[in-house]
Parts: sequence; structure tokens; C-alpha cells
Amino acid sequence: MMRHPLSSVSAIAILASALPQAVMAQDGSEETTLAPIVITSTKRSEDYFVLPSTIDIATAEDLQVRNIDTVADLDRIFPDANIRTRSSRAYTNFTIRGQASLDFYNPSTQVYVDGLPQDSFNLSRALPGGVENVELLYGPQGTLYGRGAIGGVVNITTRKPHNELRFGYNADINTEGVDGTAYLNVPIIDGLLYGDATISAHRENDQYTVMGTGEEVGGTDDVNGQVRLRYAPDDSPLDVMVTAGRGHVTSTEEYFVMESMIKDRIALPIPSEYTLDTWNFGINASYDLGPATITALTGYQKSDFDRTVFGSYTPEKQWTLSQELRIASNPDQGYAIDYVAGVYYQHLDFERNLPDYGQIARQKIDSYAVFADLTWHATDRLDITPGLRFDYERAAAEAVGSINFTDENDFMALSPKLGASYGLTDELRVYGVVSTGYKAGGFTRTVTSMNNSFTYDPQTTYNGEVGLKYRNEAGTLEAQLSAYYNVTKDYQMFVGVQPTQYLQNAGEMTAKGVDLKVRAHPTNELGVTVGLGYNHSEFTDYNDPTGNGLDYTGNRVPYAPRFTANLMLDYRFDLQEGSGAIIPYAALSYLGDIYFDESNDVGQSGYALVDLGVRWELDDRVAAEAFVTNLFDKTYSTYGFNVAPYGSVYQLGEGRAVGARLSMTF
Repeated sequence: MMRHPLSSVSAIAILASALPQAVMAQDGSEETTLAPIVITSTKRSEDYFVLPSTIDIATAEDLQVRNIDTVADLDRIFPDANIRTRSSRAYTNFTIRGQASLDFYNPSTQVYVDGLPQDSFNLSRALPGGVENVELLYGPQGTLYGRGAIGGVVNITTRKPHNELRFGYNADINTEGVDGTAYLNVPIIDGLLYGDATISAHRENDQYTVMGTGEEVGGTDDVNGQVRLRYAPDDSPLDVMVTAGRGHVTSTEEYFVMESMIKDRIALPIPSEYTLDTWNFGINASYDLGPATITALTGYQKSDFDRTVFGSYTPEKQWTLSQELRIASNPDQGYAIDYVAGVYYQHLDFERNLPDYGQIARQKIDSYAVFADLTWHATDRLDITPGLRFDYERAAAEAVGSINFTDENDFMALSPKLGASYGLTDELRVYGVVSTGYKAGGFTRTVTSMNNSFTYDPQTTYNGEVGLKYRNEAGTLEAQLSAYYNVTKDYQMFVGVQPTQYLQNAGEMTAKGVDLKVRAHPTNELGVTVGLGYNHSEFTDYNDPTGNGLDYTGNRVPYAPRFTANLMLDYRFDLQEGSGAIIPYAALSYLGDIYFDESNDVGQSGYALVDLGVRWELDDRVAAEAFVTNLFDKTYSTYGFNVAPYGSVYQLGEGRAVGARLSMTF
């Protein structure tokens, strides 16, 4: 194809031109280019540039520079996202493009690690050792991922065990805690069998002082270990990896602070502590047929959550078993149609106890799905991408105690998608997509005498998105701009007051907004990343499920910020030969004002966090870094609710941290 100059009508290119010398390399120096973005979150390897959707990616280096250690920190690097623990890290609130996880047992965003879905108790987990990259596939993604992917999918990919003996570690010590990860890769049988092991430990210091006693609380210890064995003979199409892992978290993070005591971080003297034990086992097997690859994924996860919160003892247990079998075309074959198709099954078993009330709630949920998604390369510039998923789910619930019932129900849905992308030039592409998201109905897991109802109906989301993607021929500038509008019917959310909230349908909500992401190397030395998001999410037809006649139509959806912004600048100073390079950096993340409740009475005003650091890279094996996060020691809340007689109570984010990090690989 003929290479065309950048179109003068490109809004992205006009914006990018504001960056000085954004697409020019310095004369006489080697040109610095951005690594091409190839994603796997679509369940087959694809160039993000041609896909009719918004996708963002963070490399291992991006995560290190921003001191991102957990999934809950990813909103500091991805635009139009707000990820916060909701009371504890066992309940993670993902809000992406206004789609908030107001059902904390079934968040609106799914997290996958090496192709395996993560249990709901494990979503804000520490990032596993050996991370290669993290992808965010903006939703809804109902066709490929079904329930729980209305906001999108976080896809974490790690380096597989390989044929090289290697040991490495990252060590981080700062004023707010310590981190450490050690990784060992061993070739067991050359060209045939490989293994690796990772262990990581994360300590967050206490951040509150208990009123009246002076006890220090609010800290967390998180230890995770994993071993993997990979059978991948040279010149064989078969690749099988077996994974086993164990996690243990102890924490007092669920203490709360009254509004008048936020600055002093004085916590209410109400016992709150928990331990969370998790086990996981997985098998990832693939067979390359040449034109296509068959993949079988089996996952088992178990969680034991022994919890006292706000003085109430509420232990929970859950285990899940999932199985996916799919076939996907290999895109390097050059066929006119690329595709992925498969079947999926999951069993979930849950139990929640309220010993003080003699109440037990149990649920068993079986989910089945068939899905297909294909890309038709209609011309050398036009791609058309239809998809379809059929979901069937059966839920059985039992309550024993002061409330007794046994009931079951089933639900089914079709989730279609249709997208198209067109190359206006080799550098500029326009796309549009219509997609759907679906969450099945069921039975609330919080069974108390305060519930107005124990059942709820399915939720459906209808979404439209258009966008532009730009990638210059020199490889020094990439940008994507998108606009979306979606409507959710029978919105599922927890209603009522703490600690007796329960899941119900609250009517209709609408989310609309615009996202922009730019990555650039204006010079060989300077790197620039900018992410901006504007979102307006509100209840457009609120139907009060509590029976109290409340009408919150027009109110903002909880946890959905209007504005988000991310900015990263780094500059590379190459030292004399053999001495590596010094890379100072500055990063800013902004989160607009949010509310924590549907009445819009409890919330947090907008705030910005600034991180600074300087990194020394000797080579690709040795690096050291000094950093400060939350430079101006901003005090902000991450979760809150109103409870008598204390009024509004809050949990707070981490203050300023000054520290150092060392990374070495042998």
C-alpha cells in the first residue's frame, strides 16, 4: 500500500502536534520508537490498532516506575478508571467508564491472570511476580467474557517458564511499608520441561490511631507464593502449564474515621480485622494446529475470609471451578477471516455466616456459555467484527436460621456485538462498535431480617462507541480518542444502610463520556504519556427497591468520577559506556469528585497525586531507584458511608511515601 501523509483533519494529530517535535528524531542520533502493542485480552494475539474498541496496556517497566504493586493501583496509569478496595481488599470496586461495581460480590470488571479468571475475593490482589504486561480492555465485553465484564477486562500476562536458568528479585522499602518479590526460573529438562517459583511479600504500615486507646491499626501483611511447571517440547505444537498458588492476608484496614478526625487519622474504637486465605490451581494447555490454536483452561480457586468488621463477625467461604475450551485462528496465517470460538463453564459455591444471629446463607451457581467472535478483513483497510455469546445460569440459594428458605432460579441471555474499523490512512484509523453486557439475576448473599427482598432480576447494558486511533510511521507517537454512550436496565446495586445492605435492582442508569490516551517520544530521550477521561453517569430512572419511596433520578452513580487524568514524563540521560543511564520521572494522577452512596450525601472531592523519582539502569538486569509517592501528602478518602450515631465515616488512602527500590536479575 502507498504510505499517505497524516490527514489534516485528524483531531488526534492536531493535539499531538502540540508536543514539541513529537514525531521528529534528533539529527545524527538513533531514533527511539514505541514498542508495538499486541494484545491477548481478545483471546487471540492481535494488534490493538486495528481493533474496533479501546484498549490500553502497561508494561512491567511502566508498573515499576509508577510503584504499582496491586491491581487496585492500576487506575493511576489507565484513564477513565477508578479502582479502590471497598471496606477491604476482598471487595474491590472497579469503576470503568462509569460502570461501578455496586455489587461487590460480582464486580463489573473481570481480572484474568494468564488466561484464568480470578475469584471475586482475589481481584485486588498483589500483581504476580514476573509480570510481562497488563491490558485493560474497555467494556462492555459481554460477547467474549459474559457476566462481570460490563466495565471491561483486566488481563495480566506473566513470563512463562523458559529454557534459561534465571534468578531475580525486586526489593522496595519506604516510609509506608515494604515490598519484596523473588523469582526463580529453572530448565528441568533442556528443550522439554521448565519450572519457576515466585514468592512475594507486601507490608503496609498502620495508618490509624484508635480513639481512646492509642493503638496503631490499619496495616496489612500480604504474602503470596506460586509454582509453575511447563511442558513445551522444542518443535512441538503442544504447550502445557500447570500452576499452584497460595495467598495469606492479615489486616486491620477496615477501621473507619469520622469526618471530624480525618486529618488526624483517629479511628473509631470498633473492632475490625480479618484474615483472607486463598488457594489456586490452574492448567493452561494449548495445541498449535498451524491455521489455528486450541486452548483448554482449567481453574480452581478457594477463599476463606475470616472477618470482623465494625464489631460484627461475618466469616465467608467460596470456591470456584472454571473450564474453558476454545479455538482461535493464528493471525499470522493471513486469512480473510480471523476468529475465536469456545465454550465455558463455571461452578461457584458460597457460604456466609452471621454467628451472632444464628444465620447462614449458602449459594450454588452454575454458569454455561457458548461464544464466537470473528474479524472479517473485508478489504486491506476495512475490518468488520461481529460476535455473539449465549449464557445460561442456574442459581440455588438456601438460608438457615431466623430466616429459612430454599429456592432456585435460572436465567439466559444473548449478548451480540458488531464492530468495524477503517484505515483512513496507514497511520489513522476510525472505528465504531455496538456491544452488550449482561449480569444474571439471583439471590442476595446478605440475608438479614432487614432485607426487603431476597431475589433480584438480570441486568443488561447496551453500549455504543466510536473512536480514532493514530500511530505514526516513525513509531514515535500513538494516540487513541473514543466517545461512548451506554444504558443499563435493571441496574444491580446494594441498597439500604450498613451493615445490612442487600442486592437489588435500582432501575436505569446511563453513562457517557470521552477518553484520550497519548504515548510519545518527542525526542530520543524524552517519554510522554497522557491519559484523560470525562464521564457522566447518572440514574435516569431510579426505582427505589427499599419501599421507602426515595427517588434518586438524576443523582450521580456512586464511585463514578467525572474526570480522570494521568500524566507521565521521563527523560533518559545516558552515562559513559558501561555505566548505564539515569532516568528521572514525574507522574500525576487526578481523580475527580465522587460519591460513595446513591443519595450523593457521602463523598470525596477531586484530588491529584504527584509522584517523583529517579531510576538508574545499569543494563536490563540491574536497576535502582529512589522515589516519593503522593509528594504533597494529600489526605483523601477511598470509601465511606453514613451510620448512626457517628455520621459519615471513611477509610483513607495512603499518605506520602519516600523510599528506594532495587531490582536484580542473575
